[in-house]
Amino acid sequence: MMNAITAVAAALALTVGLAALHAQAPQKTTNSAVFTAAQAERGKTTFGEKCSACHDPARFTGAPFFDAFGDKALKEVWDIASGTMPEDNPGSLKPQEYGDVIAYFLHLNEFPAGDAELPGNAGAMANIKIEKPKK
Repeated sequence: MMNAITAVAAALALTVGLAALHAQAPQKTTNSAVFTAAQAERGKTTFGEKCSACHDPARFTGAPFFDAFGDKALKEVWDIASGTMPEDNPGSLKPQEYGDVIAYFLHLNEFPAGDAELPGNAGAMANIKIEKPKK
């Protein structure tokens, strides 16, 4: 009887542990159409107005982007952008403006646009894994 109880308890602990691990893992990828084309256009405008004096968009495309952020949660990009940019006034953009700029980066990297905008918050970004675009 004790062995059966121990086995059930172990199975329950494993199930709970796997569920917690699954809950922490990103649920979508950047190939899941997580932004809209209109949002990326807004992000391009914001980037041009607030970021381009210091940054070339090429820094956020191709190998430089994937070397820095590949296989990580999109929250990594969010944390840097919203926590340190613009350099002369970190965190001064509205949360959705940071989301729009990140959508612009995704567009630059040829990820597919969809019907729903990328929310401008860390929680949403934590659930999206950056992976190379499927072509």
